[in-house]
Amino acid sequence: MKLISVLDHLAATPTAPEPTPRRALLTKLGRAAAAALPLGLGTAQATTAGTLDSSFDAALQLLQLERLQVALYTQALAAAGLITTAQRPDFERMLAHQTQHAALLQQALQNAGAIVPTVPTFDFSGRHGQSSNPVLFPNVFTSFDDFLALAQQIEDLGVRLYTAHAFNLVYDAVLTRSVLRILPVESQHASHVRSLRRSRGAVVQNWPSEEDAVITRPAAAQVLTTAATGGEETTIQYQSAGVSIPFSTFLTISKGAAIHDPALAESFDEAANTATAQAAMDLFV
Repeated sequence: MKLISVLDHLAATPTAPEPTPRRALLTKLGRAAAAALPLGLGTAQATTAGTLDSSFDAALQLLQLERLQVALYTQALAAAGLITTAQRPDFERMLAHQTQHAALLQQALQNAGAIVPTVPTFDFSGRHGQSSNPVLFPNVFTSFDDFLALAQQIEDLGVRLYTAHAFNLVYDAVLTRSVLRILPVESQHASHVRSLRRSRGAVVQNWPSEEDAVITRPAAAQVLTTAATGGEETTIQYQSAGVSIPFSTFLTISKGAAIHDPALAESFDEAANTATAQAAMDLFV
């Protein structure tokens, strides 16, 4: 696919930043008091504000996202007969991109003196590795359509999570620029997966839309849908705190009618709630 091949160029990111002294990093993160603690994922999970929005939390959470995506595509490509011959090069390239992103984030954390968590074992059935637990995501590696539906939601989540964290990584300008370059690559991945689903008959746009057919999930897995697309239907955007942009009065089409609401909602990407995103990713570990 020509579309997917251009992602190799977009995916290229600068070399990971030079090491930052650990004490200086913690001071910048407002966590000097935690200098004696290991910099692990558990620290991020202990945040009590309802979101995971420090620079440290952001880097760790994006690393978990990338590892999740690497595991999904690695297992999918290893599943006999799942991905068609025509589509294998696309997913191989997407896997290469995610692997590069994960390596960048891991190196940045290590350079800053963090103790990076080991890669968990991901279970895409949603059973957390326990056969007695219910299957939340059936047929992921036996049905191409079910695989694509899950890949779409995880890629949509990736776009929203990078949007949420793009300006939280303020302690290092090089890493911030890298994250901003990764964001459009995640968007291209999500759009490509959506286009594959549409070509197979799914009612879905190339971007999140309220006109997309709902991906039905069990109640215990609903947090993934919320994290991936919850709030994307909003037509309200703000120019400053509490002051909305009056689209209805100045954004009109030729005969003076306001832009149709779905089109307006589709024009903006909404950031993920980072605590909800964490709960969604935790479905697979």
